[in-house]
Amino acid sequence: MQTRRALLRLAALASLLACADSDGTEQAEHDGSSASSDTQITTESESDTDTDTDTDTTTETGTGTDELPPAPTLSSPSDGATQLPIETELCWNLVDDPEGEPLRYRVFIDDTVLTQGVLEPEAGYEGPCVGPLLFALERSYVWQVEAFELDDPTRSSPKSEAWTFSTIGDGLSETVFVDPFDEDLGWAVSGDASSGAWVRGDPREALNDGERSQPGVCAGGTSCTFTGQNPDGLADQADVSGGATILTSPAFDLSGAATASVRLQRFFYKSELLSGPALKVELLVPNDAAPDGYDAHDLELLETATTELALNAWSPREYVACGLPMAAGSRLRITATDSGAGILEAAIDSVSVHAYDDPSVCAAALGGACDPTLANPCPGELLCCSQGAVNVGVHRCEQPVAGLDFDNPPPTPADPGTGPLGCDAPDLIVDPTFIEPLFTDIFITDATCELLEGCVGSTGWRTVMLFTLATPNIGSTDMALGVPANLPDLFHYSACHDHYHFDEFARYELLDGDTVVATGHKQAFCLLDQNSWAWPFELPKFDCANQGVSRGFTDVYEAGLPCQWVDVTDTPPGNYMLRATLNQPRPAHAQPTLNERDYTNNTLEFPVVIPD
Repeated sequence: MQTRRALLRLAALASLLACADSDGTEQAEHDGSSASSDTQITTESESDTDTDTDTDTTTETGTGTDELPPAPTLSSPSDGATQLPIETELCWNLVDDPEGEPLRYRVFIDDTVLTQGVLEPEAGYEGPCVGPLLFALERSYVWQVEAFELDDPTRSSPKSEAWTFSTIGDGLSETVFVDPFDEDLGWAVSGDASSGAWVRGDPREALNDGERSQPGVCAGGTSCTFTGQNPDGLADQADVSGGATILTSPAFDLSGAATASVRLQRFFYKSELLSGPALKVELLVPNDAAPDGYDAHDLELLETATTELALNAWSPREYVACGLPMAAGSRLRITATDSGAGILEAAIDSVSVHAYDDPSVCAAALGGACDPTLANPCPGELLCCSQGAVNVGVHRCEQPVAGLDFDNPPPTPADPGTGPLGCDAPDLIVDPTFIEPLFTDIFITDATCELLEGCVGSTGWRTVMLFTLATPNIGSTDMALGVPANLPDLFHYSACHDHYHFDEFARYELLDGDTVVATGHKQAFCLLDQNSWAWPFELPKFDCANQGVSRGFTDVYEAGLPCQWVDVTDTPPGNYMLRATLNQPRPAHAQPTLNERDYTNNTLEFPVVIPD
């Protein structure tokens, strides 16, 4: 095991030395970007440029007219296909270039281009298929393909006609209502509050006595619903005052369901402890005999001040409507009330309602819903485990399973785990074997991507501490993310690097005792299977187009790649501690984004020496 790790470490260092040139420029191989001091290198496979179908398809050359390739046509899955398995192959019909130029193809899913994220001579795909790719359950997708000339990737066809498909559900529930608040679906706002009425948009962060009283970002995307926009960022500007503001959803159909669950992200801030009810979430069930035509059933009531219970961060929640009547025309009602003193704010995002044919989700048994904040959320030896690739607040009772022992893995992937028992989930750690800091100087201009993305402190010559980050998965299952379109909120488009970055995966801090003297972060396109630490001859499953880290595999992010460093220009020589932390909550979020069986092993501290 140690010999294999040593060989991998030497290979990574050799790659760095081969990429570094005399002026401090390093070429990225993992995420397709360049750490060049004054230039930017991108691959055309990572370009998200949409070629207009009306664009002139000819170019005048010295020998005559050079025509662009024609648009491909799609073949499978068929347009509008439904109930597809979540692992699905996308296929199209190949086209011929008018001049016989060799062609390759770009594939777009929900306007996000699939890319391997590396600088390679042959970008794109040969076709006529790509995959199987991993998609999310019960989702609809739009996809297109374009052809481009291999010798000049800027010369591309129009995109194909856009086709759609949708995937199967989980077999347990059906989504009957979903609203990410990207558009107005018709929620009604009422109430008697004198200020702070519910509004849909992009909130402006506010602080009250140093505590976040309103988030500066939505839980996902760029739009959510919150209590009162405060454009000046003042805590007492447009907060809820003088009564209640009420948000009521459009109707949805729960008729025939055995039970239902409501999932959402919520933010709540309350400064005063004794100011009465604050935030209530209710399920409204039609009843002609009721005063307003509905019976209201409480799903959650928050009254505690934020100083007593930290709620002022985006928190994923699921409410299971056990024992409640299921009917068509049901609605959600969310009420924020402040009749007393102090500041009160709330925000809601990513709402969905799920109907179940089987009431077993309400049972205190295997597969039943559970609350991980309770002392004994599941009976017997069952564990309360978060479900899915990302944390959406859904927890179920599960049998414990064994993970992998990093120093003594099982002989083959088919053998039972050799590690401790836990939830059936992935588990990423930091491998200290690869952290061998190197120091180099790079030159930064006003246009350098690494400056624009916060990876260096200033322009001019900067001294950076390079190191390799290796993150093995020692869990009981794969960390399976699939195509980037599955998780648009985890990626942001970098106009500078001309590709997508995976946000908030790893943070780096340089410590002098307990004081943080310098910081950094992993700025990568993707998570992928770089090599298997457990079974060296096992083939990888995940790459940048179909992302994840398999059980027993490692994602290795080599030293010298863009932002894979800590800027130590202004740090005096001496002894320090490098702290690398994985999968921490994003700003204004209460929970880590990616589900893992153990979050206590996500931090590693490593001694380093900054030389004179």
